[in-house]
Amino acid sequence: MKTLQRLSLVLIMTLLFITLASCSLDFRDQASESPTPIGPGFTPGPILEPTPEPPRGTTSLKLRAVGDILMHMPLVNAASTADGYDFRHFFDDIKPYLEGADIAMANLETTISNNEKGYGGYPMFRTPEEILGALSYAGFNLITTANNHSFDGREFGVVNTLDKLDQYGLMYTGTARSQEERDSLLLIEENDIRVGVLAYTYGTNGMEVTIPESKRGFMVNLIDKDMIKDDVKRARGEGAEVIIVAIHWGDEYARNPNSNQEELADFLISLGVDVIMGSHPHVLQPIEKRRVELEDGKTRDVVLVYSLGNFISNQIDNQLYPEFQYTDSGAIVELDIVKDYDQDKIYLDNIAYTPTWVYRYGREGGYDYRVLPVGSYIDEDLGSVAQQRINEVWNETTNHLGSEDFTIIE
Repeated sequence: MKTLQRLSLVLIMTLLFITLASCSLDFRDQASESPTPIGPGFTPGPILEPTPEPPRGTTSLKLRAVGDILMHMPLVNAASTADGYDFRHFFDDIKPYLEGADIAMANLETTISNNEKGYGGYPMFRTPEEILGALSYAGFNLITTANNHSFDGREFGVVNTLDKLDQYGLMYTGTARSQEERDSLLLIEENDIRVGVLAYTYGTNGMEVTIPESKRGFMVNLIDKDMIKDDVKRARGEGAEVIIVAIHWGDEYARNPNSNQEELADFLISLGVDVIMGSHPHVLQPIEKRRVELEDGKTRDVVLVYSLGNFISNQIDNQLYPEFQYTDSGAIVELDIVKDYDQDKIYLDNIAYTPTWVYRYGREGGYDYRVLPVGSYIDEDLGSVAQQRINEVWNETTNHLGSEDFTIIE
């Protein structure tokens, strides 16, 4: 009997020990999951996130740029359809050469009008809005609007052009609807690279007199060194790692820059501008790659294109107009902006150009147009006259722009 009592007591004590041990373990587990503050005024410390690893290697942004979009009325007529306008087929052949760019920019040398205000070509360019849809279709996403035709549609033209650019989802710089908009610089960030884009023109063909005096100062960016210097400084202050300036300058139909262009280019480079894309001469002018020495002894490269020529226009009849000898051709200039995290620097690389040509051909009731990549169409059957001209364009362009610092894309 006593033996049985002793066994029962041992069993009870064993069970009690196991129960207490289990409770202790549960308490420890709960404590590890949800720490309980101890003592008055206890404040939990911050939860520390792991420090992210700094980026390594490189990232890059691809830039492509073309010259003047000149919408003469024969082009508008060629785009006319039963229910409006469709300009997209102008760019079908060149579209593959623009796709894939992070920034694809063009100079819109026309204003956007409507049926009520009417349309027109030279000398007062006013174009249907469908041209913007076609430019977006071709691959463009950035339009510069500061040029000598900015006021062709007067105040309405400036405002309507920017309204329609907003509607078609295209970025822009060069004209503005308000002082606040003018002072808001265009900064584009892609692939962890921040780019500032500025645009200026030498004048507006005297059409500034049609703009209320109180609005002339902000509606178009004129070439003013003090303003440009301030804009570049502000863009850097807002984080721009690279500055691109689109500038409308020079002499029409001149294949080489004048002294004013050269002096102004030196000024822009002295401000720290990295890429200069020129327009207005309607013909190609030279491309330069300059190596600039900085104050700390380091160097940086600058790409300067004095004129990108015409991308599309009806300036083709060089037999009637000798000055149009080279106005049917242009180029797509491209380069990579590279950020090297390991070396903590940004540089320009893979600078190249694609010669382009405006192929005008007959159709019932008038002409039609295609922008062609020259190298790909030299051996195509375009007819004897066109075939001769496209071969001439290849030779004119490559001889004039050269290939010492640049790749020529066929």
